[in-house]
Amino acid sequence: MAKVTMKEKVLQFVESKGSASFTEIQRFIVDTKFGEGTYDGDKGKDFRYNHKTGKHDIPANPWRGYWSAAFYKAHNTFPWTKQTSGYFLVGANRLVKGADGKYTVVRNG
Repeated sequence: MAKVTMKEKVLQFVESKGSASFTEIQRFIVDTKFGEGTYDGDKGKDFRYNHKTGKHDIPANPWRGYWSAAFYKAHNTFPWTKQTSGYFLVGANRLVKGADGKYTVVRNG
């Protein structure tokens, strides 16, 4: 039996919902890898910078950046660089971000 990649698991998850936000996909990945409820269970366990107070005192989810690079959309402003878009946004089967900010699946394979 072939191993199902995280990308394929994410594509199937988004297809099952029709579309999904970045946070919904991130929650799915964290809960898939570390157990159901991990993402929501860790809310408020980290803190982000508060420009008003100058301290890290705004509660945040420590998973907020997890797998973010997979959603990176390269802007090839410098043609000599070899920037590529993130793992979930390339290939025959990929995610596409809509005008509403949610991701849908495109399958061309």
